[in-house]
Amino acid sequence: MRLRGFTLLEMVVTVLIFGIVGVLAVQLLSQSITTTEKVIHRSTVLSDWHRAMNIIEQDLLQINDRVIRDELGDYQPNLVLDTSGQIEFTRNGWQNILGHQRSEQQRVSYFLYESQLFRRYWNVLDRAQNSEPIDQLLLPNVHSVEFEVIDRTGREHYFWPPSSYSDVEETFSPLVAIRVTFDMPQLGTVSHLWLVPMGMRSVFANERVES
Repeated sequence: MRLRGFTLLEMVVTVLIFGIVGVLAVQLLSQSITTTEKVIHRSTVLSDWHRAMNIIEQDLLQINDRVIRDELGDYQPNLVLDTSGQIEFTRNGWQNILGHQRSEQQRVSYFLYESQLFRRYWNVLDRAQNSEPIDQLLLPNVHSVEFEVIDRTGREHYFWPPSSYSDVEETFSPLVAIRVTFDMPQLGTVSHLWLVPMGMRSVFANERVES
């Protein structure tokens, strides 16, 4: 009995089929790798975001009424929000595990520089001319960040303390909440609102009445 082998056409068709299957398998694997990388990247972005928000929250929920002196010896309010969007304030709860000779209050600031959000703090409250701040990178790839101070009438302020109030019925409307809004390429526009401690609301009112 004579054995029959594969013809050239059959071999070509077989190779072509294997080639198509191989290309599809490579494309599927490439898409799977790309999807995995995107998921990992987004997970990292979300993790960095939550970490940054936790740090900001810990600071904002411990705002106190401690005014400071800056490098020039001028008094600065316990909370300052300037027109550039930078916020600076005094907070409680600076842990002193090593027992250093320093206050457990801390002056901190948040600002955007070259699309990166930084947290700045000082080792002293009343600064001298040689007092150097320490900057911590909190969040990369930030298009913009905006802090707003909200008073008890619901007004939103992009600088604080305000120079005056137009409402004659309210001689002073103390700070009650702070909102931060981020514009990030991976997450879009996101914002968060925190109420300041109850004690601080009366402190702001008392400061205005006594002034």
